[in-house]
Amino acid sequence: MAETRRRPGRPRKADAGDTKAVLRRAALRLFARNGYAGTSIRAIAREVGLSESVLYAHFASKQAIFDAVLAEFGPSGPPAPANPTEADADPPRYLRELVHAFLDEWDTPDARLLISLLARDGLLHTPALREAVEAMRTSVAGLLERWIATGRLPPDRGSARDLALAFTAPIGLTRILYLHAGATGEERATARADILRHVETFARTFR
Repeated sequence: MAETRRRPGRPRKADAGDTKAVLRRAALRLFARNGYAGTSIRAIAREVGLSESVLYAHFASKQAIFDAVLAEFGPSGPPAPANPTEADADPPRYLRELVHAFLDEWDTPDARLLISLLARDGLLHTPALREAVEAMRTSVAGLLERWIATGRLPPDRGSARDLALAFTAPIGLTRILYLHAGATGEERATARADILRHVETFARTFR
């Protein structure tokens, strides 16, 4: 008996899981294929086999979907340490482990696809991305400020805000340059090596 074929892009009910996550990934694929302007709400809904009314129950607009995609795969600050005592005991080690975790997330196909979309469609200058970058730097600055206040980071190294910029800017630039959808294995390895070398350079700030 021939297997019943399902509509392309339509998730099985058992596999659908989080509908918002399914919609985010479908939207990202369509944005990358057709551009943000060339992708309609109807196309996103059709991609996953939903009606527009069901989609609107999850997202108010196409911009809201894009913002959700950016929140998932774009810039993000460090999460609050699960064990602040351990993080404070060895800040450089915490930063190394944090960046290793981010690299694993950034090197996924979806995350690299987003970088290519942002660059190709001129979305690197959108308010949503600027706000995400600012939130990331503010989060890092808060972590550094705590380490300065508790004597783990010498106060003469600079303000927490300046140090956060110095730490995050090279990492973000390297991600854009090397961790894109068409990146080769060599480029991805270069990105990882450059970012980790930067982290080691920054770690000397604590001495």
